[in-house]
Amino acid sequence: MDEIAIRDPRPDEAGTLEELITSHFSEGSTYSVDLGLDDPTYHVLVAVESGGAAETGEGDADEAILGVMALRELSDAAAVAEEMYFFDDPDLLPPADRYGHLEMGYVRPEATGRGIGSRLLARLHAVGAERGVDLFVADSWFHGGDDSPEKLFDGHGYETVHRDPIERSAAECPKCVGECVCEGALAVRRVGGDGS
Repeated sequence: MDEIAIRDPRPDEAGTLEELITSHFSEGSTYSVDLGLDDPTYHVLVAVESGGAAETGEGDADEAILGVMALRELSDAAAVAEEMYFFDDPDLLPPADRYGHLEMGYVRPEATGRGIGSRLLARLHAVGAERGVDLFVADSWFHGGDDSPEKLFDGHGYETVHRDPIERSAAECPKCVGECVCEGALAVRRVGGDGS
């Protein structure tokens, strides 16, 4: 079996990543992907199933992109609030010298349960810590599906500091089975003294 590797996205992969992300939403939804290719404060990573060349960034055309996640470095809570999807109140955020806002955390539905989200998150934690991020922030869609980000963040030391219900019927929700339990959630993780 091929291994999962983490690498930077290639410029021609924006469309593939948009399709991957949009597959998680209700019919008719779209999502525009910024690859951050010319922004040193924005780090996008993809997980691919490959024969090994992907770790060097020299992957082949047959690689299947299994997941994506990004980290945007920001210097103040107001800037983070402008970037967040579910929340716009900077007072919800603990103080920090440098924030790392996590974005685009999606894994192909057929690839969930293989540790892909954990690998992407761990690599972005390392990138952020190297660049002086002292508080990671995720404003996420916690839902009733098996791939809810709540499980990922709980398993990596995040504390959920705020939740708001997302009002919709079960028929409108692409993830929940039965009653919709979706929430917009704000989770944070402080970097320890050892960079972890």
